[in-house]
Amino acid sequence: MKEIILKGLDEKIYYDECENGLKIYIWKKENVNTFKGTLVFPCGAEQVSFKVHNQKKSVPFGTAHYLEHILCKNEDGSSLLGQFNALNSYSNAATYPDRTAYEFVGTDDIYANLNLLLDSIQEKKFSKEAFESERGPILEEERMRRDDANRLSFYKINSCLFHTYPNRVSGLGTEEDIKSITLEDLETFYNTFYHPKNSFLIVTGNVDPLKVFNFIKEKEKTKKFPLWEKPTFPRFNEPKTVVKNYEEIHANVEVPKVYVSLKVPIDALPKKNILFLQIVLQLVLESNFGSTSTLKEELLTKKQISTLGTSVDWERKFFVLKVVSQTKYPEKVIPILQARMKKLLVQEEDIFRKIKSEIANLVLGFEDIETVNDWLGYTLTTYGKIITNEKQILESITIQDVQNIMEKVETDQMNTFVMLPLKKGDEN
Repeated sequence: MKEIILKGLDEKIYYDECENGLKIYIWKKENVNTFKGTLVFPCGAEQVSFKVHNQKKSVPFGTAHYLEHILCKNEDGSSLLGQFNALNSYSNAATYPDRTAYEFVGTDDIYANLNLLLDSIQEKKFSKEAFESERGPILEEERMRRDDANRLSFYKINSCLFHTYPNRVSGLGTEEDIKSITLEDLETFYNTFYHPKNSFLIVTGNVDPLKVFNFIKEKEKTKKFPLWEKPTFPRFNEPKTVVKNYEEIHANVEVPKVYVSLKVPIDALPKKNILFLQIVLQLVLESNFGSTSTLKEELLTKKQISTLGTSVDWERKFFVLKVVSQTKYPEKVIPILQARMKKLLVQEEDIFRKIKSEIANLVLGFEDIETVNDWLGYTLTTYGKIITNEKQILESITIQDVQNIMEKVETDQMNTFVMLPLKKGDEN
């Protein structure tokens, strides 16, 4: 058992590894009555083309999500949710673009929960009947989510920004994709990615780390897995240009939503680590458009917007700086947001106020076992490791760092995406 120290936070993550390669991370939080366990596989909706055992493989979009559904069912077709409920626990699963996670939150018996989770996902046998019976519910889910404005905007914006990346296509798959998925596709995906060496287990809560490690390691000794080869993926020759500068659609929104996104090539920025760059860009974006920004206050005072939010996403060789606003007056708001995105201001006082706020949020996050569990799953998948010095990074940022980075930010590749309410008669 090793200890991973989170510098400046007075926190530690316990780490160990099973003989078969399953990695285990535990964060102990005393004086709480709940625990959370999450089994994560760093493969998700975007993994549709890959090479393994010197053979090129491909599966339809939606395969990872279809597999998630099957793994949450018993061989007789019954849901695992009922079994977790019997343990006085809640369970869930989710397919992200880059990972798939299976989780439980409970209060009573951590070992019974771990036992059920591992036995449900590992060494799974698939039946044709169970596979086919799930296609209908997944098709219905796809039809329902087709009207989900947040989900729709994510893929529509990516399709406007990226020429080649798979995130420009819905990870749920289209109706045609779902209908084309075969049992062989699921087995190919499962056998390629669902191996202990390609997974990690996160446990957070008031647990005894050594006992949990020993339980999992002994349990994994009873299981047999084939030799595993790490798959490789195609390289994408993604241009720096956006696909479209502007697009608008009618969707299931009551008030128009405006998204202004900037596609920034990472290789144009100073040679800093990805997290450092991402933090700085988020600080600047928040300073210009965030809750305490002058621009947001002006737009609210004029009643031109009702909301304004920001995000900075890392997409392979690019950062995407995004501002989203809900507004009844998109024709007035769009040029304002575009102009500011073209010329982001570096305001020293506001930057350092944002840094203090981020440090406070980081510290407060360790009050909640589910927040820490989710954070570990995200960082281990996104960065391939636990970020141990995030507080130090925040404290080390200087105004010169910010200015040096912002001087290199290219602002010529921008997309504006607008979601307008459905036209009368289109609701059905």
